[in-house]
Amino acid sequence: MMNKKIENFFREDINFLNEYKILDSKGMIKLDAMENPFDLGANFKISNLSSGLVNLNRYPDADSKNLRNQLQKKYNLNSQKDVIIGNGSDELIQLICLAFLKIENTVLCPSPSFSMYKSISKVIGLNFEEVPLKEDFSLDINLMLNKIDEFDPAIIFLAYPNNPTGNLWSKEDIISIIKKSNGVVVIDEAYGDFSGSSFIESLNNYENLLIMKTFSKIGLAGIRLGYLFGDKCIIENINKLRLPFNINSLSQKISELAIENNQHLEIQINEICELRDKLLKNMKEINEIRVFESKTNFVLFKALSGTADDIFKSLLSDKILIKNMTNAPGLKNCLRVTVGSENENKLFIQSLKNAIK
Repeated sequence: MMNKKIENFFREDINFLNEYKILDSKGMIKLDAMENPFDLGANFKISNLSSGLVNLNRYPDADSKNLRNQLQKKYNLNSQKDVIIGNGSDELIQLICLAFLKIENTVLCPSPSFSMYKSISKVIGLNFEEVPLKEDFSLDINLMLNKIDEFDPAIIFLAYPNNPTGNLWSKEDIISIIKKSNGVVVIDEAYGDFSGSSFIESLNNYENLLIMKTFSKIGLAGIRLGYLFGDKCIIENINKLRLPFNINSLSQKISELAIENNQHLEIQINEICELRDKLLKNMKEINEIRVFESKTNFVLFKALSGTADDIFKSLLSDKILIKNMTNAPGLKNCLRVTVGSENENKLFIQSLKNAIK
């Protein structure tokens, strides 16, 4: 039992916060975390980062200068825009929230969406308001615009495509949100590489637009590296809250290699998209589930017969791990499966059919 004196020093809401739990995936077909199922090839092996390429006895480049320059060149940013590097998108979301931490500020977000927007906002102490999506998971744009009028949010988070629903929202709707907002609009393009759509070309048009991307979904989840584009003045302020040396040398170097070997990753991304479309087709042939369209590397589906809990447990007994979304707002009886290799997808489909017999 905890010492009472120590317990009294904890923040008052600590007992209402939940730890982000990750299920043990050892020995499983892992289809729960939207990872690239393919090997990355020799250019990304740790053994090839030795011989002076990475000096592990020295601190990393504090500003990730080479990587930032590569990203600015890749996305053709003008001199008024800048980029900040974070440990995955999560750290960037946290930095954005910290930068706008004022007692009167509000974060606005559609729901359901990426859970970290709400979790981080609440932990930091920002007001958080959710706007329910329509039944087909499209934006309720009139309600969104009304809520912007009501709360005048400092931050709006928009996942494009959305996680966990997998769909792309109307570009016209998003532009109207950007124009309406007095605060920053953060478009999270974590799954953008699988969608064929991006707001990068709009970055120069709106001072309050921030675009967040990551290496995690395209094949480098293990290095935990995300990046955020935006107006130089805004990025500079957010950067003041970044901890020194937040990106280790290996992650910086591997990310640089990923940009240099972009063709290799693009081939894998195209293959994943083809596998996704095939998986969607096979899942739609199962009458006992409703399958939602996806522009990502995962598929959301709803149990029409039985429950999501039962399906999840049945798949788990076959050593197939997916994500049970049934407790998320607006997602009762829903589950999310990552697009795996062709063989992994076949095993999942067979196990899913057995689970709903």
